[in-house]
Amino acid sequence: MDNINLLNTREDWYAAFFAGDTDFMASVQADSFCVVHASGVQSKWEQLHGISRAVQADMWFPDTAYKQDASLSLQYHGEFAVVSGQSQTLIDDTPHSSVFFSELWRKTPDDWQLMHLHFTPVPEAA
Repeated sequence: MDNINLLNTREDWYAAFFAGDTDFMASVQADSFCVVHASGVQSKWEQLHGISRAVQADMWFPDTAYKQDASLSLQYHGEFAVVSGQSQTLIDDTPHSSVFFSELWRKTPDDWQLMHLHFTPVPEAA
């Protein structure tokens, strides 16, 4: 289908996330976007406001932080795509955290739009 465009939009969104670029994130996320994680559920606006506050307080990710996918699966359902897998956050090329994730994307006339993000930490090995 539209793998390259979807994956490029996804990578741009994650780059904006780590950079704290909430304007770009807002432009890609649907108004109904929500994120589900260990601390609960956040709406688009709760998430973006929290990131903005952390950036202003200089408590966001450093410039050297980025995401690396360990596994990635794409499944298309009409105008929707489910992207899932496992990824790791690295800071200065050092592993910081690892999560299982699922994302719901919707194809719009202009581009892909992020509808939903769910992530949970990968349990540490015993």
